[in-house]
Amino acid sequence: MATDKGKVKIEKFDGADFGFWNMQIEDYLYQKKLYQPLLGKQPEGIKDEDWALLDRQALGIIRLTLSRNVAFNIAKEKTTLGLMAALSSMYENPSTSNKVNLMRRLFNLRWQKGASVA
Repeated sequence: MATDKGKVKIEKFDGADFGFWNMQIEDYLYQKKLYQPLLGKQPEGIKDEDWALLDRQALGIIRLTLSRNVAFNIAKEKTTLGLMAALSSMYENPSTSNKVNLMRRLFNLRWQKGASVA
């Protein structure tokens, strides 16, 4: 999470380092008081319309921090909890898609002239 003139910037999640991105997005949602949809339960005393709006706001912020390729894979998710569960199952656990992403990154590594190998 970087700051630029008082604004917080979260790098777009491209499938790499889900744990770090997840920590950043959770911290950001807590900072903006949009964390309740992450818990998945509508608190007592909040109207259904207000809950739907809160969930949609959190969902929108999360989607804005996803790369195009990642967003395409979760486009059908309509709730914050569903979106985070889908992302977790795709990128946190050792799954086929996660392994493919890691292999793609490995195969595309390039040595730069004058750079250290270690």
